[in-house]
Amino acid sequence: MPNKHTLMAVFAHPDDEAFGVGGTLARYAAEGHDVYLVTATRGEAGLIQRAGVATPANLPQVRERELRCACRVYGIHPPRLLDYVDGQLTIVHQGQAVGKIVRLIRELRPDVLITFGPDGIYGHYDHIAAHRWATIAVDLAADPDCFPDLDYCQPHQVSKVYYGVLTEGQLQAFTGGEERPAVMMDGVPFRFVGYPEDEVTTVIDVGEVVEQKLAGIACHATQVADDSRSGWEEARSDPWFRRESYILARSTVGKPTEVETDLLAGLE
Repeated sequence: MPNKHTLMAVFAHPDDEAFGVGGTLARYAAEGHDVYLVTATRGEAGLIQRAGVATPANLPQVRERELRCACRVYGIHPPRLLDYVDGQLTIVHQGQAVGKIVRLIRELRPDVLITFGPDGIYGHYDHIAAHRWATIAVDLAADPDCFPDLDYCQPHQVSKVYYGVLTEGQLQAFTGGEERPAVMMDGVPFRFVGYPEDEVTTVIDVGEVVEQKLAGIACHATQVADDSRSGWEEARSDPWFRRESYILARSTVGKPTEVETDLLAGLE
């Protein structure tokens, strides 16, 4: 292919990619681009949504296998794990965490980086930490001063940074127009954030890889309850499931005047 590019996605837990950007990862891999997924934890604090697939004792290992399964399904490189503990991203050494991502950016040299927006989809503190680490690392990776070590000192400028987001329309389609969905954390609901359509800069059609998107979700068996499996299968034909939405947060190649349909728009 004439122009092969590299994309990197940075998220907090196994499955973060599956429900939000799995189709995008699969699409660009299918087009021949290098696609990498960086995951901060093994998701060991997650609930086991399906009986018999894991125990609390082996959940980290099971969820890592699920993540590797999803990467194979998408056709992307094996995941890069940062080896942090689920639920503790706000209390680890922040400089060391950012430094790990700086090192990966300089090693892999992505043209495009995808991560959470500042709201972390529904305010999950690990998600917000991953967002902060990734966006700070983009700046530091381009700095000619060597940070954080001597292994990968050659600076690298990421051309485009995208936040994976949900639109208000997608949330309404997902819930049937009822109250915004929420994730219960410590007994209180953390509600999903939906963006108005006019704030979305980029919409990726993942219809041609929708089966891979579904298979990636299915890989995360610990996180897909039995009573929700049929719902995900039925979603394959829904427009909201066949498109993934983004906000272009940073760009060295200009901002679009209309809604983009390609994360690589503007790149040589």
